Amino acid sequence: MRAARVGVLAVVLVAAALVLRIAYVDATPGYALRHDAVDYDVHARSIAQGDGFSKTLAHGRPTAFRPPGYPYFLGAVYHVFKADRQPMKDRVRIARIAQAFVGAALVALVGVIALQLWGSIAALVALGLAAIYLPLILVGGAVMSEPLFDVLMLASLAAVLAYRRSPHRYRWALVAGVLGGLAALTRAQALILLIPLAIAVWDGRPWRSPRALAPPVVLVLAALLTIAPWTIRNARELHAFVPISTQFGSALAGTYNDSARADTQNPAAWQGIRHVHDYAYLFRRVGETNEAVLESKLRAASLHYIREHPTYVAKVGWWNTRRMLDLASRRRSRATAATITINHFWADRGILCFWIFAALALAGAFTAMARRTPWYVWAMPVLMFLSVVFLVVETPRYRTPIDPFLVLLAAAALVTAARRALAQRSIDRSSLRTRTTAPPTPAG
Repeated sequence: MRAARVGVLAVVLVAAALVLRIAYVDATPGYALRHDAVDYDVHARSIAQGDGFSKTLAHGRPTAFRPPGYPYFLGAVYHVFKADRQPMKDRVRIARIAQAFVGAALVALVGVIALQLWGSIAALVALGLAAIYLPLILVGGAVMSEPLFDVLMLASLAAVLAYRRSPHRYRWALVAGVLGGLAALTRAQALILLIPLAIAVWDGRPWRSPRALAPPVVLVLAALLTIAPWTIRNARELHAFVPISTQFGSALAGTYNDSARADTQNPAAWQGIRHVHDYAYLFRRVGETNEAVLESKLRAASLHYIREHPTYVAKVGWWNTRRMLDLASRRRSRATAATITINHFWADRGILCFWIFAALALAGAFTAMARRTPWYVWAMPVLMFLSVVFLVVETPRYRTPIDPFLVLLAAAALVTAARRALAQRSIDRSSLRTRTTAPPTPAG
């Protein structure tokens, strides 16, 4: 296809993705902020008003519980549109419309990566699939950090793919590092993605030469320097080394305790710390304990629990894998969707859409297109899966970093099937033409 035609079709598909996301916002006017979204809104209003991270969420003390990327993005949106002092309903609509644009950017990046890997036809198919993939629309309609994280993660991946084709290699390594750092500031587990990103740009020979080592060093340093201002802020405010967030301790403690291990309705599922008897002695002092100190104590207690019950880790992984696939129970999937204000109607349709795309993705994983894709591309969803499967999984939210790669594999399956069908059709036509034009066989 001609480049101009591909470009026009791509713009149309991204515009359609934006329209679908705004339509979902309009179709769900009853959306309300819950749980994490409340924190994001409070921080964003404080940021928009020039006060930085709010202290009201941490008993009047400094906090680093939420990574700063999304609150600062949302704060910028509130500031530009003067939403920080508007009524809740108006403010939430502005936030959700901003999320729709983030979701459209995510769709565009799925197409960019498909173009870099497989060409224009696959890119258009991937764009179309990403535009209609319902779980991304649903999470994109919530005031949550995952869509922005996906944009930054995919942009960093697109940068390293561009690096391997560009003469301006250091420039792309620098861009990939900054984007990787911003992704980590949005979701702290993204730090692990620096490993495949750095290896992707470590392609010089010999491997240990300064010329080969320079690009990955540039990438990692760029990421660390991007994160550094927030780490310095945390050291000043919390008097402790907190690279990004203090969430890890509570994520561990909510899963690794007797209550979660003995739960028969939701086996090995994360529970809020305030409801866990094992950590009541710590929660009673939450208002007077430094947040970094509390996180350290929760982490230490959780790791001790794991040492005492090592086989429980496998149970957590098993049940969270089922939850990731929406195979634990419909009741559980509906309940976790409700935590980001997705009602049962949309949650059920999101599950069905995921299953259809997952089946296509499974087929796509066995195609030549998937096999010739660089390994570090597939390492990213694998690492995102491993970063949560032994802690806590809530769908569709916690699957969002994996979903773009499911869409890519689904596109590979459809493109491969279409090419085979066209090839077979060409063979059949050629065979028919040969039979109709062949001279008659002489009579015996």
